[in-house]
Amino acid sequence: MNIETKEKVLRVVSRVTGRNIKEINLESDLKTQLSVDSVQIVELFAVLEKELGVELPLRLMTVKTGREFLMILEEELHK
Repeated sequence: MNIETKEKVLRVVSRVTGRNIKEINLESDLKTQLSVDSVQIVELFAVLEKELGVELPLRLMTVKTGREFLMILEEELHK
């Protein structure tokens, strides 16, 4: 897993959710842990696409953990 990508994602998640990066556990269910609603998910997607310069696949909206999200994201970035 690319550390730079992981840090970017964590910064964006922190900014969108208002949570401190240290509060974000990549092994936990992100929706439950961060109380992310559907509007925040769409906002998170839009910001990540802009920050990373890629179009994210919709399947990322259904992942449970941050680790799973990052694994799929890494696959997409290396296509």
